Amino acid sequence: MIVESFVLKKDDESYVAIPTEIIEDYSTARIVFSEERLRILRLLAEKPMYPKELARRLRVNEQKVYYHIGELKKAGIIFVAKRKEVKGATAKYYSTKAKAVSFILNGEGVHVTPPQTLNLTEKAVRFLSPFIEGGKLSALIVVGSPDIHGPYRAQARDNHYAVELAMFLGCISNRIEGSNVKLDTEVREDDLKRNMIVVGGPITNMITNKLNEKLPIKFDVAEQNRIFSTVTGRFYYEDECGIVAKITNPFNPEAEILVLAGKRFQGTKAAVLAVTRYLDELTKNNALNPSVSARVVAGYDLDGDGVVDSVEFLE
Repeated sequence: MIVESFVLKKDDESYVAIPTEIIEDYSTARIVFSEERLRILRLLAEKPMYPKELARRLRVNEQKVYYHIGELKKAGIIFVAKRKEVKGATAKYYSTKAKAVSFILNGEGVHVTPPQTLNLTEKAVRFLSPFIEGGKLSALIVVGSPDIHGPYRAQARDNHYAVELAMFLGCISNRIEGSNVKLDTEVREDDLKRNMIVVGGPITNMITNKLNEKLPIKFDVAEQNRIFSTVTGRFYYEDECGIVAKITNPFNPEAEILVLAGKRFQGTKAAVLAVTRYLDELTKNNALNPSVSARVVAGYDLDGDGVVDSVEFLE
């Protein structure tokens, strides 16, 4: 029997949680713990491969690889991740179920509550990087000022949504150092070079305004702040529409920015909900061009209490 779990590996001041398959019987251990099979598992943990490719990488006989693959599959350690046509034949690509294999000598240990990050998928963890790294919040959250400010003399009405976002980020990070939240009017030149999570549209948040032309999905402020997607060429006019866009920081190419913004405050609420409740869907990137990390969302009030509580991904 094999049980999925995690190995905690100490890394400087934090721990890296590595998904592992726990082997609980000697017969499976005998199958797995041989030099050649461990070499195969190490390669398959990097990416899915088919037997001929494995044989080439390991410089061993292909039939021998097929034999080892059969034994590892029988033991439940690997599985067929995909099938693909290779030179006129269908090749089976195998992958490991986890990044490690463990054999417990003594099951006694300390009972702990796992951090929320362990419930995130690998794609979600990658999406939240570099804003959360090693369990630490490594980003400046920028919200619009509630005072009248900017060329549009606007007041932000969506700051409380940033609280919801901060609570979510706090649940999946175990360390917060220094000041991590600023109003757009407080952001200085050095702040612009950091990883940032910017909440609110370009009328109420002047940092979103600065970034607007760099976004693949942007706001047309002159036309009632409608949303325009350079990916699909579509316009979005509803107040409940918002965007979630992850881009390279134009002020520092080594940093990144996550923009959560709406046509109005209802759209910003939808963008925040997309992160806090629909993160796995968000990680699929744009429906038309998956290489673009930018989505358009629409918020809906399904329970009729006047508050956006559900999100639809429009692209």
